[in-house]
Amino acid sequence: MISPRFAAAALACTLALGGCAARVPADSGARVRAIMASQVVAPQPARPNAGQTDAAAAVAAYANYQRSYVTPTPQADSPTFGK
Repeated sequence: MISPRFAAAALACTLALGGCAARVPADSGARVRAIMASQVVAPQPARPNAGQTDAAAAVAAYANYQRSYVTPTPQADSPTFGK
């Protein structure tokens, strides 16, 4: 036999969960898709010169890169680490 306390608790839970039920028909996710679409950043127009360098600048950068391994710049002593 079910105790009266358990029956009362079950009834209270059923009534409380009944208040959470949707009173309108489901719109098959249209709101979720609309919210997700509003959070997408629109693509920026392409800039034709973005990321392009001329040949002289590229050669100079590569030469500087190669020189950095031949004569590396010494690191300064740090007061936190070291001696």
